[in-house]
Amino acid sequence: MTLDQGSAGLVPGPVALDGLTEIRVHGVGGTSPESLLGDLEPTRVAGDRVAGFFRTRDARGRHREAYSWGGLTSRSRTRALWALLLPSMFANMAGWMARRWVMSGDQEDDEAATIWVFRWFARLAALALTLSTAVMVTMLFTDIVAYQCGGMESCRRDSWWTATADRWLPVDDPGQRIAVGAAAATLVALVFALLARHTRSAYERVEPPTPISGDQGALGSPVLDFDPQPSRRCAAAQEGGLRHPEFWSGLRWHIFLSRLHLSACLGVVALLLGSSVSALGDGSTARIGTVAAVAAGAGLVAVMALLAFDDAQPGLGTAVLVLTLGALVLAVGGALSLPAVAGPEGMLPGSRWAVNVVWGASLALLLPLAGQQVGAWVFRMVKARQLRAQEQTIPRISLFPWAAPFVMNAVALIVANTVLLSAIVYVGRVLGTVTWGFGPEPGAEPVVGAIYIPEAVGSLASMLSLGLITLFVVFGIGFWVAMSRSRTRTAPAVEARLRQQYADAGIPPQAPDAAVRTEAGWWRSAFDPPLFGKGGSEPDGRPTRWVRKVALMRFVGDHSRAVAIPLVIATAGGVLGLIFFLTCVWVLRSGTPMFLVDVGTTVAVAFPPLYVLILASAWRNERWRRVLGTLFDVGSFFPRAFHPFAPPAYAERAVPELTRRIWRLHDSGGRVVLTAHSQGSVIAAAVVGRRSPERGADEPTIGVVTLGSPLGKLYRWAFPALFSDGFLAGIADGRAGIGPVLWTNVFYATDYIGGAVRTGDSTLPDTVDLELVDPPTHRYVADQPLPRVLSHTGYWHDPAFWGQVDAMCDRTTAAGPPRDTGNGSAHEDTIAPDPRTPVNYL
Repeated sequence: MTLDQGSAGLVPGPVALDGLTEIRVHGVGGTSPESLLGDLEPTRVAGDRVAGFFRTRDARGRHREAYSWGGLTSRSRTRALWALLLPSMFANMAGWMARRWVMSGDQEDDEAATIWVFRWFARLAALALTLSTAVMVTMLFTDIVAYQCGGMESCRRDSWWTATADRWLPVDDPGQRIAVGAAAATLVALVFALLARHTRSAYERVEPPTPISGDQGALGSPVLDFDPQPSRRCAAAQEGGLRHPEFWSGLRWHIFLSRLHLSACLGVVALLLGSSVSALGDGSTARIGTVAAVAAGAGLVAVMALLAFDDAQPGLGTAVLVLTLGALVLAVGGALSLPAVAGPEGMLPGSRWAVNVVWGASLALLLPLAGQQVGAWVFRMVKARQLRAQEQTIPRISLFPWAAPFVMNAVALIVANTVLLSAIVYVGRVLGTVTWGFGPEPGAEPVVGAIYIPEAVGSLASMLSLGLITLFVVFGIGFWVAMSRSRTRTAPAVEARLRQQYADAGIPPQAPDAAVRTEAGWWRSAFDPPLFGKGGSEPDGRPTRWVRKVALMRFVGDHSRAVAIPLVIATAGGVLGLIFFLTCVWVLRSGTPMFLVDVGTTVAVAFPPLYVLILASAWRNERWRRVLGTLFDVGSFFPRAFHPFAPPAYAERAVPELTRRIWRLHDSGGRVVLTAHSQGSVIAAAVVGRRSPERGADEPTIGVVTLGSPLGKLYRWAFPALFSDGFLAGIADGRAGIGPVLWTNVFYATDYIGGAVRTGDSTLPDTVDLELVDPPTHRYVADQPLPRVLSHTGYWHDPAFWGQVDAMCDRTTAAGPPRDTGNGSAHEDTIAPDPRTPVNYL
């Protein structure tokens, strides 16, 4: 990329669009364009500072660009706050983790990735998280803070942040206090809704790519081939899944889903407040509370029913929102009309019933999904038996163990309950003396400053927090032990494998008789102990530390999917714990065990802000950001089709932008090769796999080189209905939706994220995958660092990888001519001046 010399080097010159353009797409962590292109001052040629295309000087006869989308996920430290939305992200991921019976690519083209029953039940399970969160937040503000603390002079006086309540909230007027508490809970729900609305304007509002025809409008401007109205349909219900042209059109569905979940939050607040007004008041006031509670309950039932739709129903969504909002206003009016008489000590009257109903409903909403998953498992078993009876082959592809959608929804509910139940106990300890129970026992001496909390809250909070910590500590120790044992056991086989790979690559072994004081004498082999340092004392015949490190990394690469083990165990433990809890409370009529409540709740409350603090501190370090932020980059790939308050899907913008850039180059007589790393390969697959019937059949061939790609190891394993074998096979054999595709997938055995896309009984051709040896060489100069294990992040520095990119560029160029533009244009693009952006990327 050159600069206009007549402008003192500050104005970029025209950008050539014809010829071959290699577009590099980075993975998680937000790799900068400077790192991708090896240029300190690349020029932005499209997009903006959040996500844009940057170009550097041409090399080897091709233009070189980088699509930097890291601003959508990683550039700002405030992105660390998305960690607080981890449960809702899990709930949204769960809806995309369904299995499907293996079908051919042609069958998948015309069918939705999941059935309607599953989509409805998955949305109900996601709603369970919203209900559970809303009832605990409402209980915290309305009962613990407003009613109990606000009704005690000692609590109002001793707590500096509640002392101001003396000025405007009388201690003997519970109605005003609980109305203010309900307003605080409502404000929390509105914050989530406004955050979803704000992110929707930056992500879902970007519509899928729409081609531009050659026809001219009245003013000479190009016109669209069709009306690009946002789709009303849920992305999960689109025929063909990722292939569908409107899969990434999620604006109207997200608006509809956000209204339903906001209605659910308002309905929970209204239900709890209305039942409390009914219990505290009498006569007309009690009747107002009862009507408000009934209206709120009707609104919640309506929300559950509307979630059965696959197409957005804005009118019905607004009607339900108005209903629950009206119920809340009615409940607040009833609370303000309560007599100014101090209520009874203990838990807010009427709230116990409402909390039990909503919390029980949130658990019951998981049952339909559990039943559907059991039914799907039975169907697969019957289908497999039929195939065996017909002597047909049953496809064997590694998938997430057990029922992934149920597991992820259960984990989301467990994490949210752990933190919020612990927050209730923690706040109660800050405000006063926590006393377990619903109120003072008859005839018992009153406890000064007592905050009454049900025993179940403290017991569940401590068991969940300590159970999760113990689970992950035990899993971490077990994984480390298994990794250490495997490293020692497999090191000889790894050494033999490496020697063979180096021999096949033409890398000579170290000559033992190399003469001293010559250039050859300086070279050493990592298979031999180093001349200097502690490693030189290793016994002969034993693999060196370097070999054992490679063996360790290969073990991690082979077992990275073991992360499913603690998730499944946590779900099973949660189900068994719930059965134990219900047995103790409802059957045996005994209290639940109270142990280590202080430790468990303190740890659970401290973990979310501590995690956010660690993320924010490490956010400027690309290496740590990549490690800590990987979960969120993977979890926020899919549209928010199941839970609207999840972190926004960056692919809603990244996929359309990359598609439009490819079309822009094609329509200017250019050719494109995508070099996509890690999560960038998932974006690339969504781009090339998308059907584009309006573009015609003359689309030039696109070359794709994926490196460290999780498409086979993680995405087909965790999201088999979307990234099915048929979808990936369509890309591999050149039948991708965007046009003809040439695909090579490069991977290392030491990669803990990426790997082969062809596993098990996959229908992908053998020619797609190419394993490169890691480390690339065993030779090094004496007294210099040993060859580094490149693992997941070192592909860009491997000459063997760049040889594959060069070969793909040659294959793409030879695949056929570019599109004939037929307009005699110069095939150049002038970059519009932008004074806000410096020449070099920041």
